[in-house]
Amino acid sequence: MTTMKINSHIENALESLKSSPLKITKQRVDIIKILFKDGNNHFTAEDVQKKIEKLGLNISLATIYNCLNQFTDHNIIKSVKTSCNKIYFDTNITSHHHFFCKSSSNLIDIDSNDIKISKMPKIPGGKKLHSVEIVVNLSD
Repeated sequence: MTTMKINSHIENALESLKSSPLKITKQRVDIIKILFKDGNNHFTAEDVQKKIEKLGLNISLATIYNCLNQFTDHNIIKSVKTSCNKIYFDTNITSHHHFFCKSSSNLIDIDSNDIKISKMPKIPGGKKLHSVEIVVNLSD
């Protein structure tokens, strides 16, 4: 396997993994290194599988999905559902929104300050606002 240089994005993600209740496994560490190698980016589980195969690692697609969903549950990454019912994952967990271009399957970050919500619907009794995530769909 090719060794990957550890950068601050990887270090921060590994610290988040260590502080979560998830067990530290070689597969989880390898996946985190792949996800955060180039800083913030968007990807699907299949994208991760291709990178894993290029590195000569043997991690099943089911394990990749499990890890990505667990990382999402523990706020190491976030998931973004698109209009084509495909789930992308994002290493940028700060508050922001996305453009989604269906023809190229690209997600592009939108700074949360670039979208203003002037009125929110009344939140049902006993519930609290958790987050607002907007995906602006684009066509050619």
